[in-house]
Amino acid sequence: MNIEFINDAYTSDDIKLPMVHYFSSNKDVCVICIHGMCANFADNYFASVWGKHLSENGIGFIYEYNRGHDIENDLVKRDGTFLRCGTMYEIFEDSIMDIDLAIMIAKEKGYKRIILLGHSYGCNKVIYYYYKKRPELLGIILASAPDMVGSHITNQPDYKELLKEAKENIGSGNPTKLLSKMVEDYMYMSSETYYNWFHENSNIDNLPVIANPKCWIQFSKIDVPILTFSGSLEEEHYLQLELLKEKALSCKSFEYKIIENTGHTYRSKELEIANLISDWVEACKS
Repeated sequence: MNIEFINDAYTSDDIKLPMVHYFSSNKDVCVICIHGMCANFADNYFASVWGKHLSENGIGFIYEYNRGHDIENDLVKRDGTFLRCGTMYEIFEDSIMDIDLAIMIAKEKGYKRIILLGHSYGCNKVIYYYYKKRPELLGIILASAPDMVGSHITNQPDYKELLKEAKENIGSGNPTKLLSKMVEDYMYMSSETYYNWFHENSNIDNLPVIANPKCWIQFSKIDVPILTFSGSLEEEHYLQLELLKEKALSCKSFEYKIIENTGHTYRSKELEIANLISDWVEACKS
């Protein structure tokens, strides 16, 4: 299998982020996978299927561990010290540095053209990255693109109280203090992260499916080809792909598909989606 583990790459703020690279002798295109909340390569089995399939079909694939991997982690810094992060402590805008690094590594490996693939929360990162940096990309893939803010407000009726608590903790000089309640009965989150994600006009709110305003500021600026898909068993806000097409005002090539009888991690449909991706990449190349 054409696979290597990259463990010597550092972001511009000196954080070491591992990557898994399925390499191709054809150096034309590399797909860079940006994972979602609390995720890692072992949990995202679908990514290993995609990487193997793409590399066997002449397309490189890099899965980057970003600083938000897993619920909580200790990141190694260049000087040997550690920074506590993970989803509990991650600041959304820092994802720019992570994606910068993955693109730099792909180019160092000799790939000429890049496709960014986000899964779940990784989609929000890819959209924000493109909005802020306007990199030269062959295309963007959005796998199970979420409405992060809308779905949270729906599932967390007391979010305003938590937002107030987070703001007070930050104002008291305790930004890393964990909130007194679990977020969506799922995980504890630092005050700084919660406020960063869910305050009014947060940058993470770039797929506002549930609120559906007239203007989707970040998303409407994407002017490269987009492929998006979700599993039919996912929550309703993941399935509004026709709405995404409608809001992609600058995109002239938008393809979407609902993958039947599977959920958020595409169990039993990994290879079907791998074929969908590779066919779409080949169409982009021509």
